[in-house]
Amino acid sequence: MDIREFKSRIANRDITRRQALRAMSAAGVGIVAQPVISSATLAESDPSQLISLTWSGYDVPELFPQWAEAHGLPQFSYFSSQDEAMQKIRAGYAADVWHPCTSNTRRFTDAGVVAPLDTSRLEHWDDLWPTLKTVQGVVVYDQVHLLPVDWGNTSICYRTDVFGEDFEESWTMILDPAYAGRISVPDSTDNLVGVALAIGVDPYNMTDDDLEKVKQAMMEQRKNVRFYWDSATEIVQAMAAGEIDLAVCWNEGVVNLTREGIPVKFANPKEGLVTWVCGLVHNPSGEADEELVYEFMNSWSSPEAGLFLINDYGYGHSNRKAFDLVPPERLAELGLSSPEEMLAHTKYAIEGPVGMRDKWNQVLEEVRLGM
Repeated sequence: MDIREFKSRIANRDITRRQALRAMSAAGVGIVAQPVISSATLAESDPSQLISLTWSGYDVPELFPQWAEAHGLPQFSYFSSQDEAMQKIRAGYAADVWHPCTSNTRRFTDAGVVAPLDTSRLEHWDDLWPTLKTVQGVVVYDQVHLLPVDWGNTSICYRTDVFGEDFEESWTMILDPAYAGRISVPDSTDNLVGVALAIGVDPYNMTDDDLEKVKQAMMEQRKNVRFYWDSATEIVQAMAAGEIDLAVCWNEGVVNLTREGIPVKFANPKEGLVTWVCGLVHNPSGEADEELVYEFMNSWSSPEAGLFLINDYGYGHSNRKAFDLVPPERLAELGLSSPEEMLAHTKYAIEGPVGMRDKWNQVLEEVRLGM
């Protein structure tokens, strides 16, 4: 089970916390020892002191260890998409802290549900990867609005027994008719971004003519795609069965494929990786004391929280010092041995010009319908 499906199943109550922990244990997570949060501490928590709206699976105390030790668990509510989170907030749900991504921060700021942050109150701000602190969406209207905490990559995973170890890695792989019937791509904007990069278009700075070229390339791509995937587990199953040889995927896809014994590599395309960045924002309508809000954020951005996120979830963390706590062999297994280089040579998933995302969604729908 990939992490996004895992989070979705918890959100829909299709899996209990006990089952989730058992599944994580069976998957071999928890390799590095973590600080133990006592049950007594959690039992004494006051759930009304802070409300966190987040992705399911991000409610474990190891992701905010110091805060949990001091206060127990906050009250959690969950969302499966950022649009759903926006609807909850605008409907009056008084979350104090929530967990969006840089691809949406500006519109959330414009809606008045995200307040600027005082970086002098962010204890680990100076330890964050410098590149992450200036990404559009972290900074909105020349002010920091989002504390980056987790990040990951979108790229191509491919079977090395088919392509070889020294194969030239490029986004053009997902358009090449030579691999017709052996390719899988997501039914999402992740594919649109990859196609744009493949034809030499900056996905986050497209003209309408550029977008039309991307659409036409996606229409041609339809002829070669074996299937469009909705869950990353489909990639693992299809590659394991020999049904496909390459797919657009996320970091954890390669980890899961490797665990299944599939000879696979996570590409570093010559046109660049795509990196998503998510983090914590402060809802100005929340009722919790700001000291608690910043304390929660500081705990989430600590090296100890980063150790757990990297090791157990397979994602990158914003705190550079967290990577020093993870064994080098584990970082290599996760494809995170060179985070600074990865973050320096990538395309960040940002919001782009106003209205761009609506145009993207229209193109996706037209490609689905073959229009």
